[in-house]
Amino acid sequence: MNDRAALDLLLSQGPLSRSRIGKLTGLSKPTASQLLARLEAAGLVVVTGTSAGRPGPGAQLYAVNPRAAYVAGLDVTPGRILAGVADIAGRTVGTYELPTPGRRAADGTVELVVRAVD
Repeated sequence: MNDRAALDLLLSQGPLSRSRIGKLTGLSKPTASQLLARLEAAGLVVVTGTSAGRPGPGAQLYAVNPRAAYVAGLDVTPGRILAGVADIAGRTVGTYELPTPGRRAADGTVELVVRAVD
């Protein structure tokens, strides 16, 4: 549950320090550190830099690894199939449009959808 809360925060607020994640989730610093180590080991978060503007060394900033997961969406109409792929951060990484000449049998449409997603 804590992992999900941290990922949701990073997706909605962008890069955050370990201490900021701890404060926003109510977790202790050691627990926040363990959580981030676990997410980093799983490839779900990456260190994106360090914070500046405060005395002492800058805190590491963590962000969701945009390459950790992808989602595909389809818009199928009688005239075309539009396929789009976005990374976990919501950035479109690819689109593909394929014409569908008028209405077709379901089997033919499914075959075109598979081609569009591939």
